[in-house]
Amino acid sequence: MTININNSLIDEFRNKVNENKFFREKFRNVNGRNHWNIICSAMDWISVAADGLPEINLKTPKGFGYNHLETLNLMQYIITVDILAESIIQLFRVIDGSKPYPLSEDHEIFEQSKLSDDKYFKHLRAVFSTHPVNLNSVDGVKKEDDERFFASWVAKNGVGNDDFYVLLYSSDPAKDQVNPLGINIEDINLYAEKRYNLLRTLMDRVDQINIEHIQSCRKKNIPIANDPIEQIEILLEENEKRFGKDYGYANGLHYLYSLLKVDTSPIVNDSEKAVINEYKDFLRSLIPQIKDGLQDMLITSNWKAPYKYEYEFEKIYTYFRDGVHPIGKQYFNALIKKGPLPNVLATCEDLGLKQLVMDAYLHKESTKLDRPLSFKEFLGS
Repeated sequence: MTININNSLIDEFRNKVNENKFFREKFRNVNGRNHWNIICSAMDWISVAADGLPEINLKTPKGFGYNHLETLNLMQYIITVDILAESIIQLFRVIDGSKPYPLSEDHEIFEQSKLSDDKYFKHLRAVFSTHPVNLNSVDGVKKEDDERFFASWVAKNGVGNDDFYVLLYSSDPAKDQVNPLGINIEDINLYAEKRYNLLRTLMDRVDQINIEHIQSCRKKNIPIANDPIEQIEILLEENEKRFGKDYGYANGLHYLYSLLKVDTSPIVNDSEKAVINEYKDFLRSLIPQIKDGLQDMLITSNWKAPYKYEYEFEKIYTYFRDGVHPIGKQYFNALIKKGPLPNVLATCEDLGLKQLVMDAYLHKESTKLDRPLSFKEFLGS
């Protein structure tokens, strides 16, 4: 009676949908609905079911009659299988909603001529777990009259291959007969396994969606602007369409946009202006590279940080970001008093200018050494 579920499959699927950030962004807003949240919810509950179903203490029943613990274990098992199936169906609905999911009309497991396996399983779920005291049919096919049915407690080893069974009583006073209904755990396991394994079909569909998105974006030419700021604005819009607002080249483009717009008029010393202008030329040279990367849907960059990721630099850039970080401000001022940065920055209040100048001098020194600088090296340069 052990269910055959490889719980690593849901991990593979989770990795697949997270493989390309634009897949997530594509489903964040679909006609005003956040389908990405639906995907995340479904994945979480599939993981719960895949990990939990083999652990539920549902053994091959021995003997006959009623046992409350086995009944409760059976209820838990059926509900967990239902969550698994519903989650798979949800994934197909939001990822590949153009057609019904592949097993929607399958009849092979329960072999019910009038009901698909999904519909018959819902009937078994109702009888053996969710509402056994309020049923509208014996076989899952609702009648037009108002006759209701009520299940007895669950007993072990019914007729034939059934592992458990109930007796269904009618609400019609004229009907004294009882109707037995059985359930076979191997059938339930097969029902769950077939749906769980559809994750492989969904992974193929995710690959197809990603390929179609890349091909579609490559066919759309990105407009060219002569003004660097205007070109960056265009690239930010294109980046959001192609990779998402916060992914792809978003960080780099925002960096270029903010620094290239900085007013550098407070810098009047010719040698200092030369360092800054050289760096701004370098920043502008990155724009066509980013444009080509966006056009080709490839994340490429020849730019590397000119400094080592150290405590001092981390605090300085925090200061640039929020303007009130005392430790970062202290380290930055040390670069003015004892280091290479111009004195004019000591009285400057423009955080953008402070970052532009520091990055320009960092770039100059790191280019000489052909490697990132430590804070101590930069301080002494």
